[in-house]
Parts: sequence; structure tokens; C-alpha cells
Amino acid sequence: MAKRPKPSKPVVVKKTQPGSLGEALDEVGYQPLGRRIIVGHSGKVSMPPPQWIEPVIDFVSSALPRDPGGNWEHLCISALELGCELLVRLGRAAHILGYGAKPIAEARLPNLSVRWDDIATVVISVAAQTSMLGFRAFAGTRESPVRFHRPNIRAAYGSGPANLEPEAFAVFRSLGLIDGGRWTEAAETVLWRECPEEWAIDFTMDERFLRARDLALATIPPDIAIEIDRAATISEQDIIDWLAIPERHAREPKTRQDALKALQFWGQQDLNDIFIRRWRLADGWLSVEEARQGLTIQLDPLASSMRSAFAARYLPHLPYLAD
Repeated sequence: MAKRPKPSKPVVVKKTQPGSLGEALDEVGYQPLGRRIIVGHSGKVSMPPPQWIEPVIDFVSSALPRDPGGNWEHLCISALELGCELLVRLGRAAHILGYGAKPIAEARLPNLSVRWDDIATVVISVAAQTSMLGFRAFAGTRESPVRFHRPNIRAAYGSGPANLEPEAFAVFRSLGLIDGGRWTEAAETVLWRECPEEWAIDFTMDERFLRARDLALATIPPDIAIEIDRAATISEQDIIDWLAIPERHAREPKTRQDALKALQFWGQQDLNDIFIRRWRLADGWLSVEEARQGLTIQLDPLASSMRSAFAARYLPHLPYLAD
């Protein structure tokens, strides 16, 4: 008679204490060992499989504008800047400071991997910026009077219809963003980072976003807490130093209120920057090493919205940080 298999390790259930960090983690569904919030793709993102890389490089390198010498120009447009940055990070180009990127003679893959979700976000942004991707309103809503091509990507998993140029289909398929002429489940939260106004989606009320907010509040790493405190603090010396600058250069004298308004704005931007660099929906807070695998996507509605939702709970006495 076959013996019943024994579990490899005993299962120990520990009861958390009321009001403890453990209870907070239980409430938001926190799991250890890197399993955080699943949004349709693996949380831990390593080097993309080879089948993703070449289509991404081919698409971005052909979509970006080039100068007569064959260098890529970003024209100071954020999506194109990201495209140039991606080619550099994938070992196909070198930076041209303030201009774009240039092809390198011996292209090779870098040792440092790049996050799948960041790569997919950049591809979507480049496609939208170069008019290869156009978003359409959901069926039944009022369309723009401008005539558009009929959508060839159907709405699915919360994402709306869109039209994609034929030359971009290969890279979107390779990244797992579309399948069978419709958006995939994995594409939904990536598209939150593009946040097409045509779809009018409010993802800030989505259960996944709210869970991610609660997890971010419950698991702030010590180094992140220091950065947040620095971004949120406006000292008297900061005000004095700020007023000293326009005193020498401004046509009209500036007031303490002017200084506070400016410093509050920069504090909000500094907090935004923390979320852009060190937070992702699928992973929560990133370690320093994990953050090196990311791309700095400055215009990220998802990161900005999380900053606002986080600040409203964590820093309720500083409402300007949640604006």
C-alpha cells in the first residue's frame, strides 16, 4: 500500500497581534519571498526572454526619428527620450548628451536586466507618440468628430479599443500585450501608465490599486522613509535660502508665501520622483538593486496617482503632497 506523502516542511500558522505590523500585512494580503501584488505578470522581472528583445530593438530603432548621420533624435519629447534610453540600456546605442543616441559598432546585451513592465510602457508610449497607436473611445460613448481608422485591437480586460499600425503588431505580440486582436490581461495595468484620456478610466478606485496603496503604507523601507521625510520637510533655512535667490534677480520682491508655494511644489515633485524610481504596482517598494533594473519614466500617471493616494494617508497634515 502506498504511503501518504509527507509535506516537505511543517506548516506553522502564527496568529498576529492586534495593531501589529503583521496584522497590517495580513489585511493587505502581503506574502513574503518576493510575492507581492499580482497584476497579470510576474512581480520579479528579470532579463526578458530573447524573443522580446529583438522585436523591441527593431521597433524602437525604426520608430525614433534619425538625423542625416543615422543618430536617433529625441527632440526633447519624453516618450522619444525614453526610447533612446531603452536602446542604450539594451546595449544598442550610446547617449548623445541633450540630443539622443547613436548606434554602437559592437552591439551587445548588457549584464543589467531591464524590467518587462517598463519596457512595455516605453513601447506603448513611443507607438502613441509616433502615431502608430491611436486610442479610441469605448463603444457607446461619444466619439471625436475626427475620422479615425476602425480599431483593430478590441477592448478587453478593462482596456479600450485602439488602432495599431501593422508594423507595430510584432513587438506588441512579443511583449504579450495583445493576443487574437485584443488586449491581454497583462496589458491592462501597463496601459494605466499611459492612461489614455479617450478611455476615461479611473484606476485609482480599482481594488488592485487600493491594495497596492495599503501595502506601500505597511512596508516602507527605512531608506525610503528617510527620503520621504526629506521631501516632506520644509525648514526655516529652506525659506530663507529660497528668498535670497529672487532678492538678487527678481523684478518684484517675493514673499514668504511665495517661498512656501514654490518649496511645496518641489516637495511634491521630490515625492513623485521617489515613486517613479522606487515603486512599482506589481512589486511595491523596490530595493536599490531592483530599482537599477527600472527605467525612469517621469510622466507616469500610475506612479503620480499612487504618490497622491499614499501621501493622503501617510502625511495627512501636508495636504499639498496629495494634490
